[in-house]
Amino acid sequence: MSKALLQHISAFLRRYKLEQSELLLGFSGGADSTALLVALHKLGKNIRAVTFEHGLRGEVSKAEQRWCEQFCLKRNIPHQSESLDVYANKLSAETVEEAGRRLRLLAWQKISEQGRLPVLLGHHADDCLEELFLRLARGANVSGLIGLRQMRQLGQVRIYRPLLQIRKSSLEAFLHSEGVHDWCLDLSNQDNSYRRNALRNQLLPQFRRIFGQDRGLLQAYDTLRQDAELLEELAEQALLKTNSLKDWRALPPALLPRVLRLWLSREYGEDIPPSARLCRRLRSALHKKGPVAEMIPFEGARQLYLDDSGLRIYKQIQTCLPEIYWPWRKQTRLQLPESPYFLQVKAAGPQAGEDDKILAEERFAKAELPERLFIRYWQDGDAMRPFGADYTKKLQDLFVDARIPRERRKSLPLILVGEQIIWLPTLRRAEFGRVHEGQESVVLQFGMKKSNPTNSSDPA
Repeated sequence: MSKALLQHISAFLRRYKLEQSELLLGFSGGADSTALLVALHKLGKNIRAVTFEHGLRGEVSKAEQRWCEQFCLKRNIPHQSESLDVYANKLSAETVEEAGRRLRLLAWQKISEQGRLPVLLGHHADDCLEELFLRLARGANVSGLIGLRQMRQLGQVRIYRPLLQIRKSSLEAFLHSEGVHDWCLDLSNQDNSYRRNALRNQLLPQFRRIFGQDRGLLQAYDTLRQDAELLEELAEQALLKTNSLKDWRALPPALLPRVLRLWLSREYGEDIPPSARLCRRLRSALHKKGPVAEMIPFEGARQLYLDDSGLRIYKQIQTCLPEIYWPWRKQTRLQLPESPYFLQVKAAGPQAGEDDKILAEERFAKAELPERLFIRYWQDGDAMRPFGADYTKKLQDLFVDARIPRERRKSLPLILVGEQIIWLPTLRRAEFGRVHEGQESVVLQFGMKKSNPTNSSDPA
């Protein structure tokens, strides 16, 4: 096996013209990446091993990082460690796995010098089968089913996977033949509450017991890869001719998500696989009869706009409310900067006139309000304890419940006491400042100057 594996990797490097390149290798210490590292080192290649410590498994992952460092040190292989604090950097809508993938890609972009150096990963044939089942369960198309490719460009990073045709058992046999008898074993891989582990430990062994082997799955994987590559080639050709609404409507269903992915990558300058939800929204808009003018939100604050001229990125010009303090006892009315909206204390100071419209008001216990209130716009992760509730709720969920369009959410000011949100005018107030019998209270009002020509619509 030793000679066959070395020949296989040498042929792979020749095919992709990587023989003379400095190679970066993702090195976790597992059998797959260890086998690839040993093979490349034996072939005399210029390699640098890179180990990511994700901060997810405490001392265990740190011990694995040290093992990788020592393994490379004994063989005089350059090694680099990178710490990724996944929990601290995870976005609200991401799973831990998605956050780790995003952070690794960002790190690879820097380490690879914006794609100048190729990145090699140790995924093998067994990983392909696991991915096939996982993505099939998620409803992926054929391109999604074949997510692990021998070469993939992700943004500026060039990813190469030389071992996709090699079984894990063969890699372990190669290591033993090279005198390597230990590597890092992730004990969490035995936890079958994780779907990937359940596939590896339960479903795939059962499949092999029923059918006697799984070579048919690997053959199907390779056939699907060929189908996917043809469809992707057709999508590249179709993109060149897809401009108007008529062009988008003429795309066959099998090409639409692929053309959309290429279009998004071209427009944003990064690889953006469109979600099934985004594809459904686009299809729905395309199938509407008559003139079309529709906003299509996706992935955070990004938005697309579809009309008769075709699809384009919607770039919203937003007024950014500076973070300001309101000394409401001394200044009973606050005009929000560059905005038609104002806040004021009811029955104190100037009241709403003919040119003003009160949009919302709330009563708070006066004793609980500090001298200054803090005013700002909504930020990702903001949450509040709604009035009458014993739990906190993200403002994002309140917006969704109230069907407030994404493009209008950041036009609503938030009123805070310190870091605590006490009122989102026109939508919800917090439990903070509940007025009990006999307590002195203050009524805060949120309004709009009707005469302001820049904005004549309510914010909610």
